[in-house]
Amino acid sequence: MGVVRSVEHSPIGEADRPTSDVEIIDCGELLEGVDDGVVNFFKDGDTYPDWPNDLDEKPMEVSWWMDAVESAKAFGNNNFKKQDYKTALRKYRKALRYLDVCWEKEDIDEEKSSALRKTKSIILTNSSACKLKLGDLKGALLDADFALRESEGNAKAFFRQGQAHIALNDIDAAMESFKHALELEPSDGGIKRELAAAKKKIADRRDQERKAFARMFQPSGKSDKNNELQESK
Repeated sequence: MGVVRSVEHSPIGEADRPTSDVEIIDCGELLEGVDDGVVNFFKDGDTYPDWPNDLDEKPMEVSWWMDAVESAKAFGNNNFKKQDYKTALRKYRKALRYLDVCWEKEDIDEEKSSALRKTKSIILTNSSACKLKLGDLKGALLDADFALRESEGNAKAFFRQGQAHIALNDIDAAMESFKHALELEPSDGGIKRELAAAKKKIADRRDQERKAFARMFQPSGKSDKNNELQESK
């Protein structure tokens, strides 16, 4: 059902056509014992369905749903450490789906709401990291932006935002992101290195611009000769 739900929720454009192709590959009869190629979400120890709608029972307690969110996030983190970024991203998306249900519960107080927003910011930051690894640079930047909407004190989100800007060749924006990250985490060596690299890129760019302008206003030998001829007349 997780595969079916994923197809159902594919982004669509004109005439309800999916913006990315949904392909059915190797369709036909499966012989007994042949791998069907479908991911078994329970095989890795994840006991929650990929989509909340597929639960047989939907508990009322928000604590149950928060546990489900933390479980999916933990599986995402484990897969990220294994460099399985596609599976990690799938788990983070799952965590966000379960988190969305939490807001519908009646026993959400200010403390739980704050905790949920912080958790959502962390998940989006991790999702941004996955998309950076997978080459989805605009998606990575978008997730980092959304993470900061949930928590402006998320230094890692500023860091991922900066990395996305660097990859998109927006060095000035990257430097601002790294500055914000360093303000929140002054002793973080990784942030310092990225900020220093961004500053160097900007310095190199300005140096190249100065040299280009200098060449534009530097008279050529031919021009000097023409001037001399005009003066002699």
